Amino acid sequence: MEQVKLFSSSGHDVLLEYDPATADMKEVNAAIDTLEKQYGGKAFSLATGERTEKVTREDTEVTIIRPMAGG
Repeated sequence: MEQVKLFSSSGHDVLLEYDPATADMKEVNAAIDTLEKQYGGKAFSLATGERTEKVTREDTEVTIIRPMAGG
């Protein structure tokens, strides 16, 4: 089971869980787009350290990072 987490100054929260073997990745990406808008953050792959535009079945450890004041 993969997770999409929110990283913010208050810590980590799990926002979404999905099974990459069976999940509709189009729906997963739509959910991540909605979460990015809701939290004002961007999705990053912790495995690569790069911004993730579209999550694939091979992506693991996706985290939405919110901007922090003074950072």
